[in-house]
Amino acid sequence: MRRYKIEEKEFSEINITPFTDVILVVLIIFMITSPFLITGALMVKLPQSSSAETTLNSNIEVYLSSQNQIFLNSKLVELSQLPAYLQAEFIQKGSRDVVVKADKDAVYGNVVQLLDALKNAGASKLLIATLKK
Repeated sequence: MRRYKIEEKEFSEINITPFTDVILVVLIIFMITSPFLITGALMVKLPQSSSAETTLNSNIEVYLSSQNQIFLNSKLVELSQLPAYLQAEFIQKGSRDVVVKADKDAVYGNVVQLLDALKNAGASKLLIATLKK
């Protein structure tokens, strides 16, 4: 009788199942935490409006909290220092458009004072951010 030798092949394929599992878990973690990274930096409750429009995020953002704290792109600044910081931002961004995100509980006089300071600092277009109803 003739015997045939069965050749055993080496296993040369890469098992990507564990890699895929890890990547999917990381993707889920990023999807869950990304909204907190974008909007969780400053706790400003915007007022609601039925005519709210979306704008691009390339503008300079100025926040006014209910405690009358002013933040320029998430950095706390005083009202007297705001023009100097804004000039640097105008040069860096190449735009003079400013988005004002004032808390709905902020005092109206403080909002007007901030808008006046922004206009005097050289802002060409002031946009007031609201949430759509």
